[in-house]
Amino acid sequence: MNNVDIAIIGGGIVGTSILAHLFEEGFTGSVVLIEKEAQVGNFTTAYSAGAFRNLWSTDINIEMTNFSIKEYKNFKEKYNQGIGFNQHGYLFTYYKDAWEKIKTFYPEWKGKGVNASLLTPEDIEKLVKGLKTGIEHIDPDIVEFAGFEPIAGGVLGTDCGSFDPSQAATGYLNYSKHLDKNLNLMLNTEAANIVFENNKVKGIRLTNNEIINTENVILAAGPYSKEILKRSNVSESENIPVEPVKRMLYVTNPPYEDFFPIPLVIVDFGIYFKEESGNLLIGRAKESQKPGFDLKVENSYYRDEINPYLQERIPSMAHCNLKSSWAGLYSVTTPDNNGILGEHPYYKGLYLAVGWSGHGAMEAPAIGKALSELILYNEYKTIKAQPLSFTRFKNNQLIVETIVI
Repeated sequence: MNNVDIAIIGGGIVGTSILAHLFEEGFTGSVVLIEKEAQVGNFTTAYSAGAFRNLWSTDINIEMTNFSIKEYKNFKEKYNQGIGFNQHGYLFTYYKDAWEKIKTFYPEWKGKGVNASLLTPEDIEKLVKGLKTGIEHIDPDIVEFAGFEPIAGGVLGTDCGSFDPSQAATGYLNYSKHLDKNLNLMLNTEAANIVFENNKVKGIRLTNNEIINTENVILAAGPYSKEILKRSNVSESENIPVEPVKRMLYVTNPPYEDFFPIPLVIVDFGIYFKEESGNLLIGRAKESQKPGFDLKVENSYYRDEINPYLQERIPSMAHCNLKSSWAGLYSVTTPDNNGILGEHPYYKGLYLAVGWSGHGAMEAPAIGKALSELILYNEYKTIKAQPLSFTRFKNNQLIVETIVI
């Protein structure tokens, strides 16, 4: 196998979604999927929090997640693969100033098919056992030092929930194999660089120096995408503005035996938690985290920067002891926290599906649908994804997403 019509670099949930949607749209050519891990849906996909939501500040993210949630809801029937789909909801809580701003999004959300409710502090306390929305119970010195404020309200998104991204990637792959018996899957295989000639794709060089000849490459390699382009001699100005950034997740026991069910809850200082197989999955972005491929999990971060704040909001969180933890990588598009989708304007045949900034798993169905239509029909039909083009950086047309966890 040295000549193929399309080569996909990356066998995570984004790459496998693109693969499945290409075949679903009727593509009959040859495809190779290149994945450096031993199976699809590993690494970044497997290390994600596995959540989805359609509560966003930008139209394109609402459109893409609305589409994706519908596909995930029917995934087992369509792709013959269970993915643990659970619409348990997302609860964002807000201090007074942020609450006043977020309420302005509510009419727009309703108009775009987003099912959400505005909650009072009393509603929040009824929904999450032990959570205290006020600050009267917190030591005044801690309030001043940490910056605690009373929770003024919350938004409950009832379309939102959780799923298993790795199982979804497996489902996409098996569906693709069923539709195309000649699909070439190259596991434990790493792309060294993309071969260009006169700014046109001519192939992929693997790390073992094997060359795959193709005129169409889909780059969906997550946090490694920028490095692949750099090794392909793409200039800094034409490379993607995407950086790998470590995110850590922690599993503990719940604070109460009857704590569940709960939605995914976002409280003070960006701390969030949700149920994970009877345990509590907890995360918080580390503000001082520098870009890079650091995957060392820091349990001290939970003990020093997460749990102490949770204890103030939910006192029984003092009894939530670490059971396990891991680190993964966000692929952060630094200018606006949004993905980059479509053909590269300076390299014909290079299609980008990168930089999803933490929401790639929840938007993967829409990414696959949109890019497959662009490749096959030279236009977006179902999802109007033009705003995610690489050209937005040159044209100063950023789509700044502000509701990022």
